Amino acid sequence: MDFKKIDTALTDLMERKNKAYGNAYADSFNELGLIYAFVEVNNKLQRIRALTMNPDIPDNGESIFDSYVDLRNYAELAISQMIEYETVSKETLEKYGLSDI
Repeated sequence: MDFKKIDTALTDLMERKNKAYGNAYADSFNELGLIYAFVEVNNKLQRIRALTMNPDIPDNGESIFDSYVDLRNYAELAISQMIEYETVSKETLEKYGLSDI
C-alpha cells in the first residue's frame, strides 16, 4: 500500500476544497475551537456508522469511502488548527516530526 500516494491525493483534494470554500473550517474553528472539530468528526462518524449498520440505505451521493476521506481531512484540519493556535506542546510536535512547522 502506498500511503504517501494516498496522503498526497487526499491532501490535494483538501486544498482544492479549502480554496473553493474559502477556508470555512479555519473560520469556524477560530470561533468555536476544538468543539467545532469534534462536531465535524462526530458527524462523519455517525454517517459512517449509519452506512455500515444499514448498507441498504441510500448514500445520497456520499459513499462510505467519501465519508472516510472527509474524516481524514477533518482530522488533518483540526491538527493544523491546533498547531496554529499553539495548543500542542513542542514535545508533542517533536514526537510526530512536526517541530519545524
